[in-house]
Order: sequence, then structure tokens, then C-alpha cells
Amino acid sequence: MRILYGVQGTGHGHLVRSAAMVAGLRSRGHDVHCLLTGRSSAAFADPEIRASHTLLEGFTGQAAGGRVRLFQTMRQLRVVRFLRDVRSFDASGFDLVLTDYEPVSAWIARRCRRPSIGVGHLYAFHRRLRLPGRTGPAKWMLRLFAPVYTPVRTAVGLHWHRFGGTNLPPTISPDLVAAAADGSARSDGERFLVYLPAESEQSIVDLLGRLPQGRFVAYRPVPEPVERGNVSIRPYDRKAFVADLVDCAGVITNAGFSLASEALHLGRRLLVQPIRRHPEQFLNGRALKALGLGTVVERLTAERIQSWMDTPEPAPMNYPDVTRHLVDWIDGGAERPLGELAADVWDEVSWRPA
Repeated sequence: MRILYGVQGTGHGHLVRSAAMVAGLRSRGHDVHCLLTGRSSAAFADPEIRASHTLLEGFTGQAAGGRVRLFQTMRQLRVVRFLRDVRSFDASGFDLVLTDYEPVSAWIARRCRRPSIGVGHLYAFHRRLRLPGRTGPAKWMLRLFAPVYTPVRTAVGLHWHRFGGTNLPPTISPDLVAAAADGSARSDGERFLVYLPAESEQSIVDLLGRLPQGRFVAYRPVPEPVERGNVSIRPYDRKAFVADLVDCAGVITNAGFSLASEALHLGRRLLVQPIRRHPEQFLNGRALKALGLGTVVERLTAERIQSWMDTPEPAPMNYPDVTRHLVDWIDGGAERPLGELAADVWDEVSWRPA
């Protein structure tokens, strides 16, 4: 098949997951062309994606100070440009459109009446999920928003639990699996990985500086590494990031899906502070807390971090090769019912919620 793959380039998780899917599909002989959107796309795109791609602007959310900045997000939206890109893209030569929550490709598929499949965490909210706890309006916001933002014919959701639906477990990238299998997968018990892109560097250094007995590695948009007290600031590099993730004793981050999933896969302590005004992260935090998979706080403090650092290391989730299952399913024409696929894949996961 000739496949158009829409990649949301504004998040590392989208890029890593999509690159693995693209590689798997190409290994089966499919011709895959990537449609990459998002302002930071060019800087972080994987070589697998760059091999055949079109770069468009798309939409980019704005966050700072630990919360979504709605005004800045609305101000940078270029709806006319978006509509022009959808109308001008010729998709007549493609047999299938795949998208990882990328809106331009999804709307291209709808306009050109191409079969479309969405694969990603946010597609888990397309259906009525029996989510734990009080979720307020966030669940309904995503359920109404997601199908409009990226309309697809078939939605394949990824989550930490089925929640009564057809969700699959998280996809774990091959580079992380390989790094964890080379004998260095056990943490050294000392360093903690920090990834808080919505917080300022100074606020992170000030906070972690109150824990002088701890050693922290924080990834930031900086040109070169720098040592600031007990915090090592490093520029984002996937290979180095994976090495530090495998070697760390725990992860401090926001409630994004991909990094939390990687930490759970390895069995690392997980401390999350959901970005405020972010419905997905709010729901992710509720799910992690209800399932007993991590420590969730509204605001990070030195006392809360210290208490979390003293908790025992959890058992690794060891998620199965979900990417391979998805590639097999798509390669077979995506004809098998999603419920059957989900049941088989979850049977490979030994963990069950308490």
C-alpha cells in the first residue's frame, strides 16, 4: 500500500511512536510518506520520518509556568493556512491515511474520502471510557474535541488500561527496549530524570536545589550541557535521554502519556505534575493515581519530591511489542475487530490493577 502518515511534530512522544510505526510498515514493503506538522518538527524529526516527508505548519499549543496559555495558543492559530493546506494536498495516490493525532492529514483523508486510521493516546477518548475517579468536564471536552480535531474512520486508542474499551497498551520504542536489554537496565539508585518543558529552567534549579542530597538530570532546550549545583542541564538528544532514563532511579515530569509509559515499562518511580488547564494531562493524572501507577501532585515541592524519592521502586510493566501488533493488523488490511486485537495484546501484560 501507499500510506500517508500524519505526524504531530510538537511532541517527542508523537515523533518516537510514529518513527517506529513507519519503520515497521516500510519493512513490510509499504510505501510510507510522512506529513509532518508543528513548529518544532524539523528540529526533532527522526531520520525514518525525514526519509520521505512533507513539512507543514499545523497547530501548536502554548504552555508556560506549568499551565496551558490559552490566549497565546489562540493567537498563533492560522486557520486559513490550515484550510489551504488541507485543500491543496493531493492524496489521490494514497491507499490509506494513518495519523498520530495530526489534524491536517486527518482532514485530508476526510476531504479526499481516503480510509483513515488514528493511532495514539488521545484516540482513547473517542469512546465512552469508564475512567476512574471524578473527571469533571475534562473527559467530555476531549470526547467532543478529538473527533473534530482529527476525524478518522477508525480510532485506535493507547492507554494504561482498557477502561472497558478497545484501548491497546502503550507502544514502547525499539531504542528504549534495546537499551534496557543490554545489561544496564537497573537504575543506579542515585540520579533522577527531570523533564518539565512547561516550567522555567530557573524554577527547576531553585526547586531541586533544596534537595542537595539528590542528583538530578534535567533536559531543556539549551545549546550545550551545563552544571547548576546538583542539577545537570542537558540539551534534548534522544539517545542520551534514553540512556539516562534507563539508568535513573525515577522520573519527575508532567502527565504526558509517552514518557510516563516508558518509566512504567522500565519500573521507575514516577512523579507527575499535570500541566494546569490541560484536559488530557488532568485525566492522565487521575488514571495514574487510581491505578496506583505513580505519584500525582498539583504542585511540586521539595517536601513532596523527598517523600517520593524515599518510596520503593515499582516492578516493571514490561509492555509487549504493541507496534508489531499494530503493523501486523494494518498489514492485514485492518480487518480484525479491534476488540479481539486488544484482548490478545492485553493478555501479554501480566500487571493487573489492585
